[in-house]
Amino acid sequence: MFGQTFTSRMKFALALGLSAVMAAGVVGCSQAETGTKGKSERKATITVSNYDRGNIPAAEGTVEENRWTKWINERSPVTVKFVPVARAEAVRKLNVMFASGSAPDIVNDYDTGFRNSLYQQKQLLPLDDYLQYAPEYQKLLEKYPQLRKVGTKPDGKLYEIGKINEPHLQSVAFIRMDWLKKLNLEVPRTTDELLDVLRAFVEQDPDGNGKKDTYGTNMSYTSGGMIDSMFGSYGWKLSDDDKIVRTWDNTLESLKFKKTLFEEGLIDKDYLADKNGAKAKQDYLNGKIGVFLPPAITNWFENTVTDIQTLRKVVPEAEIAPMEQPKSPMGQFVHHVVNPVQMTTVINAAAKDPKAAMEYINFIIKPENALILKKGIEGEHWRKGEDGFPKVIDPEKNAKELDWAMDYSMFYSIPENPLLISTTAFDVSDPDQKAGLEMLNKADEFLLNPEAQYPALSHYEHMPSLPSELVVINTNIDKEIQDIYAKGIIGGAQYTAEQAIADAKAAWEKGGGKQIEEFMNTWYKENKEIAFLGKDILELVRSQH
Repeated sequence: MFGQTFTSRMKFALALGLSAVMAAGVVGCSQAETGTKGKSERKATITVSNYDRGNIPAAEGTVEENRWTKWINERSPVTVKFVPVARAEAVRKLNVMFASGSAPDIVNDYDTGFRNSLYQQKQLLPLDDYLQYAPEYQKLLEKYPQLRKVGTKPDGKLYEIGKINEPHLQSVAFIRMDWLKKLNLEVPRTTDELLDVLRAFVEQDPDGNGKKDTYGTNMSYTSGGMIDSMFGSYGWKLSDDDKIVRTWDNTLESLKFKKTLFEEGLIDKDYLADKNGAKAKQDYLNGKIGVFLPPAITNWFENTVTDIQTLRKVVPEAEIAPMEQPKSPMGQFVHHVVNPVQMTTVINAAAKDPKAAMEYINFIIKPENALILKKGIEGEHWRKGEDGFPKVIDPEKNAKELDWAMDYSMFYSIPENPLLISTTAFDVSDPDQKAGLEMLNKADEFLLNPEAQYPALSHYEHMPSLPSELVVINTNIDKEIQDIYAKGIIGGAQYTAEQAIADAKAAWEKGGGKQIEEFMNTWYKENKEIAFLGKDILELVRSQH
């Protein structure tokens, strides 16, 4: 797995650091140094969409022109004009551009449904004949055939550029080990054992203040999804006769569990009012939650180092450990993982110079260039630590000059560069950071349990895109069903989980859900061989470890 002691990766990492410095020079070099060269080469010009997140400091420029766009254009084999697209309105704006014939040559967007719609409208360029101009990506396709599988459309041609992400869980439960020790309890291995532990955390005063003021766990915002993952309750699954069916039975078990949490006061009963999970996070950091279910983890360092340091300011003796998903009546499951094969980029069918577009992609994904666009310049933004890996010199400087630049290299495969993987953020000479890295490695081990299944049919980015008429049906039904499930949790003895499932089934049938089921099974029948499903996700992630 990704660690800090492997010699071969260290040698590669050190070599990359040297080449990065040589490639970088000084970002602020004068235009005069490069102007003559640019004119003599008469570089081709392309347009590239880039998210505008509104986070670039005014002093640094704009999405179209800043220190990193200048760096790119001084070194890229082509001249790039960046087209800003507001992140929250990206799909809408890009659709307008395509409709008016003004869409960029290269389109970067994470929305699978949007990219699929462009393919269906014949707005995308097949890439097979142009891969020769992106040998760096050809290497990736050979190393990770899943990239070709996912990027290929029903006509058998490759249309999408993507990246391999780090093989980590998307989230993991964190349990108060000091509470377990104080109450002479073991880490729960089943959902029944988990309920017993949560009851003890509420009833037996684990923080020793003589008050009943602790919660077993939390269920606000997206944390309820972690409970769903324990039961494999994510809408769709494959049946024993190889058909796609709804997970009504899994959802019933998950709903019964959530209802117990609510009725026995094992969670904050006002959890529905905690729309973004901020209240639950604060309760955890104040030492009041025994098993914390965080939203999606985007920064493992924050969750395993920063948060625990904050907690220990309140509870110095707090001891936290990641907890494997307990086995439920429906089986053993892992939680969702970060999408291991994430498609990000397509080329406009109307691009005048596809060769130049692919040459640009090839330039960006060279390890030494990606290192600079992700970490900045060695000596300015980072230095090598004793372990040989980049350590930030001045976080404030990076926040101003670098951290907003991530989208210029959004299709780079982080695991291909040992200097970029998330474990390098941990300085193992610091005890807190060493413990944080051990927690991340422990969470990774949960993925390797051969009995554990993926909790959904696939990662949501690999699910089929519904046609527009079914999107409307699905949106309307889903809202009604979620309201039913909420009532099933908080509705008391007179409204059982079984009744909620029966009502949800009825709403599904009445609202047109059968049409969606038919679409899903037609899709599966036609795409079974190229679909990237849960078992494929775990196979790839486990191979990376």
